[in-house]
Amino acid sequence: MVTGKISASDSAEEQAGRAKDADVATERASGAVAPVVNTIVVPAGQASGSGAPAGQAGGSGAPGGRGRGGFSPLLQNLITYAVAAAIIWYAARGVSWTQVADAAGSARVWLFVAASLGGFLCWFAGETIMYSRLFSYFYGPTKPRELLPTMSAVYFLQIVNSYVASSAFVLFLHTRKRVPWMKGVGTLLFQAYLDVTLISILMLVAIMMVPTSPIRLGLDYGAGALVAACIIASFFLLWGARLGSGNWLRWIYDRPTFASFRLARPPLYRKILAIRFVIFLGVGFSLYGQFVSFHIPIPLAQVLALTPFIVAIGNSPFSPGGIGTTQLIFILGFARFAAKEELFALSLAVTAFNLLVRIPMSVFMAKPLADEAVEVQRELITEPKFGQV
Repeated sequence: MVTGKISASDSAEEQAGRAKDADVATERASGAVAPVVNTIVVPAGQASGSGAPAGQAGGSGAPGGRGRGGFSPLLQNLITYAVAAAIIWYAARGVSWTQVADAAGSARVWLFVAASLGGFLCWFAGETIMYSRLFSYFYGPTKPRELLPTMSAVYFLQIVNSYVASSAFVLFLHTRKRVPWMKGVGTLLFQAYLDVTLISILMLVAIMMVPTSPIRLGLDYGAGALVAACIIASFFLLWGARLGSGNWLRWIYDRPTFASFRLARPPLYRKILAIRFVIFLGVGFSLYGQFVSFHIPIPLAQVLALTPFIVAIGNSPFSPGGIGTTQLIFILGFARFAAKEELFALSLAVTAFNLLVRIPMSVFMAKPLADEAVEVQRELITEPKFGQV
């Protein structure tokens, strides 16, 4: 659990952070846009060591020889791919491979490539802009082109492991913006929180607009997630700061990890949610084009209704690059509209395209990522002394 492992740098930050958080929050409310990054005086050696807890919290990018739960990264990856293979095996039960080959052979390749490439570009460009706005709000101006190497690293590393992929953002924040490890993790938690909020809203809207969609089975989950999201928002925006210092909820509120939650104002919520909504919409139209390319007759409304669920499950950390979960979602979610073999063929094509388009990104990410890793290594071998994080 993230709150249970507070790094040395974050502990030092907490002593002076509350007043500074209040000042920045006042500036946000008045319309001033000032970076949240502040100079923190801590032992440099201890600040470097904060990467270990962050790594255990789910991907801070800090160096470490072990992954989650003490397992080596290699073992984690083997387990992840074994789970993906098991899901594919389960989804492929009873499939006629001859019919799968026939469905793939009759597809309009040019339309499939165009739809898939359009969806990928929408996702990549949209997320680059979204994270640029997010990081600029908290840590000072961050241009989209500055994020391109990091975005390439994230998309490439998703083939290997989603936790490792997320750590590229934390590594960027730590080396380029001088953000403590756990504070960077907290910013990604805030973004994930907004994603869950939007997905739950879209699920409920889809259930109301398209009552025949299979997504109606997620009504309770969507409603529960939205209620939880509203409680969290009210906690950090309205009443968390009013609690007494001895209250355990106030202790959670004051954690340095949750600085992004404390400092975010409604305009940022609206901006990030709007960008993510446009991304989801683009992905939905791209998915519809992929179905058309395989001659699968399905209403656009049904595709758009299931898009939030596809995005949520397809990007699961248990599935590298959507392998396995994509096949399962297509076969279960669209079973009313096409034969299992057609859906399985399309899902395999989608997965193959996602993998192929990510592999070349290793060329663009290699040098910047290596430079950031070298900087972290220098930080780790620096003799303990007082300096800036």
